[in-house]
Amino acid sequence: MAILKECPAEEMEVANRIQEESLTYSQGEIQKPLVSELWAIRGRTNEVRVKKIASRSKLPLIWLDKIPGLNGENGIEKLKAERGILLLRDRKSPFIEQFQHPIGRCAKFYKLTAYNSCNFWCEYCYLYLTFRTQPVSTHFINYEKMYEEIEKFDRSRIPKSLRVLNLGELGDPLAVDYITGFAKQIIPFMPEHAPRTRLLFLTKSDCVDELLALDYGGQSIVSFSVNTDKVFEQLEHRTPSPESRLAAAAKVRAAGYEVRLRIDPVIFYSAWEGDYISLVDKIFQFVQPTRITIGEYRPSNGLASHIGSRFPDSPLLRINKHLVREGRKLRYPKAQRIKMFETIIEAIRKRGTNVDIALCKEQPQIWKAVGLDTKRLLCNCLG
Repeated sequence: MAILKECPAEEMEVANRIQEESLTYSQGEIQKPLVSELWAIRGRTNEVRVKKIASRSKLPLIWLDKIPGLNGENGIEKLKAERGILLLRDRKSPFIEQFQHPIGRCAKFYKLTAYNSCNFWCEYCYLYLTFRTQPVSTHFINYEKMYEEIEKFDRSRIPKSLRVLNLGELGDPLAVDYITGFAKQIIPFMPEHAPRTRLLFLTKSDCVDELLALDYGGQSIVSFSVNTDKVFEQLEHRTPSPESRLAAAAKVRAAGYEVRLRIDPVIFYSAWEGDYISLVDKIFQFVQPTRITIGEYRPSNGLASHIGSRFPDSPLLRINKHLVREGRKLRYPKAQRIKMFETIIEAIRKRGTNVDIALCKEQPQIWKAVGLDTKRLLCNCLG
């Protein structure tokens, strides 16, 4: 399988070539089911709900006194231990919290944490760093506490543009929905109990069939993250293909849901330009989104070591060496990412559609450089 690899020295600052190279894990590993067993903490979790989810999933259920330590694992074994398991437990912290970007490059949207971490194996995932001390993929099942917080949020005096609860900031809310059945519980809850608030499902999953017949009351948005076939094949392991995600987007759009898309992270490699233009063409063959948000590959300074412990031969480790530091992130140089954004934006506009276009966590000067209006902030996480 081809993977992204750095260019000769004269081109390092602008590209990373694609060459043939073997991966450190087999296709057999990639094709296995996302979750092999369920865990629950004895005495700290709603046992009836745990057993109901276990019965639905038909997965082995392991009761534990505490979460096992995972230090010392590496590579595939580390991924299996962290992302091959789904831990079911109660959440003690608030379900609803406001996100605030450390250097102000993002609107202060609200996140609803039903999941911690994710069972997909994307090599660039920032959640490896976010949950470095508690990396096991988790679903919080004390829904009653969550519902109380949602109702309180709905009664608050928060501006309409911020009345969106993002379910995809700390995990993929649909990746294991076929196991938890959570979406079909929370989506109908909103029209009856929180009519002024919307939900945002940000996902790479194509697990949408259970959403199609729900009474969502116009209050749920489904946003799909998509990328080029090359990035998918080499970096987004155990995820549905971009085409499968777009087919799922077409299904939920036909059912009446608002559909948004994210092209994120944009990765720079030798064939990037043609590939991202082709991706835009494919998007509009399947679905007419209301909004497309674009973001570059922007790892935190400390993410490389966490990528390396799971994917020791990842091409991202080589790419990281040629990024520049901006605050707490590593980024492509400004001129390079402006070129990437301009190319994708031009491809979207050539479709002649009335689609809102935004950048994710970028400076106002970058928005202006690519011809976007900084006063009309319509990024993925806002209403």
